[in-house]
Amino acid sequence: MKYKTLSFLVVALFTVTAGMAAQVNAASQDVQKQNVRSVQAQASGSQAIPVALPTIAKISMKKGEPTSGRVVEIDEKTQKISLQRGRDKVSIPLSQIEKIVFPKTAEVYLSNGEMPKVRGDGTPAKGRPETWRGIPMNAFRLLDPNKGQADVKLGSVLSLDKLDSLNSVIVGDGKNKRQFVVDEMQFDVQKKTMTIAATPY
Repeated sequence: MKYKTLSFLVVALFTVTAGMAAQVNAASQDVQKQNVRSVQAQASGSQAIPVALPTIAKISMKKGEPTSGRVVEIDEKTQKISLQRGRDKVSIPLSQIEKIVFPKTAEVYLSNGEMPKVRGDGTPAKGRPETWRGIPMNAFRLLDPNKGQADVKLGSVLSLDKLDSLNSVIVGDGKNKRQFVVDEMQFDVQKKTMTIAATPY
């Protein structure tokens, strides 16, 4: 009788121990998965979205006549934008600008090709237009002014799901990557933020 009782206790103890080990293992796996998701979320949030500025920008002023040129610099510190007009370079305070429009008749260099394209010649968009508001000005970088290559970090204004959606648009079918071409830009000087409207091509 004592032997049976002892055997029962041993089996019960083994069962409880195995159950606790399984629970600990499951909890450990859950923590690992959460850590992986956290790292992936941080990486997605800090990843910059590549964008392209067409070679000609039309500037609508709050007062005075509109102007145009190639955007070669957006200086967050001085709150000015620089335009290239032939050999001349002109700086305009952002506070004087109503909005910047990049016409579809202007050439644009895409990162997936060497030759510039004109969106107005029938080149189809590869997705829906997007508007990103409240972007910190220091989140935008103009990497190559001559070809309008830039990037923007949207982690502070978009959800992780939305960022993943944008990245899936860029990746496309995996063979030919897409790039967002900027249609319009606006600035809020007081908040030091900007709004970008863009369409993937």
